Amino acid sequence: MTEGRVYAVLTGDLVRSREIKNAYGEECMRRLKDALAEIGKGYTAPFSIFRGDSFQGVSSNPEEALEDVILLRLKLIAGFDRDNSALRLDARIAIGVGTVRYLPGDGSAGEGDGEAFRLSGLELDAMKKAGRGIIVTTPWEDVNTALLIFCDVLDRMLDGYTKRQAEAVMLTLAGLTQKEIGDRVGTSQSAVSYRLRGTGYDIIQKIIEWYRSQIRERVGLAEKIDA
Repeated sequence: MTEGRVYAVLTGDLVRSREIKNAYGEECMRRLKDALAEIGKGYTAPFSIFRGDSFQGVSSNPEEALEDVILLRLKLIAGFDRDNSALRLDARIAIGVGTVRYLPGDGSAGEGDGEAFRLSGLELDAMKKAGRGIIVTTPWEDVNTALLIFCDVLDRMLDGYTKRQAEAVMLTLAGLTQKEIGDRVGTSQSAVSYRLRGTGYDIIQKIIEWYRSQIRERVGLAEKIDA
């Protein structure tokens, strides 16, 4: 099933989950499960939760992994019905892009092994200490060098979003117009425009497209070499 293919393994955990659980009980976990189910729909190994607030999933479309992580974080920030920014719901997520040597027959990610798993797991441990929210590691060093900068930019942007800004950016990335967003959330187009102002959502779109094109190109070259 995995021979010669390149996957993305997404490993993450909730930020400040103990404080949020103490304040709001299990509401945060329900939000996490709903977001993971939506983002991981169609994954080779859908997201599973382990150690209480950590999660992992495997995608056979590695070129879409960065957008998936951005959308997941935006869903968490936007979907939690609390205004206390000090306790807002968010996650840190490490993407490992590479080959997968083994996946259990039941499709669960927890016992999988291979390059993508190792890259994802190692980076998650490191990013906790560094205070990072998104990091991507691939087999290609030049891509990794650029991604360090781009992921830092993404972190700074997402960390500064309010709930309403996160919601507007999330729906924009999903392809909705400002009028459609206004209709969806029950506000005016001008209010949506105001929320998007200063979010830099167009920069996020450009980073996603750059990542997508790089991974498609590199995976295509890798498949030709393996052939």
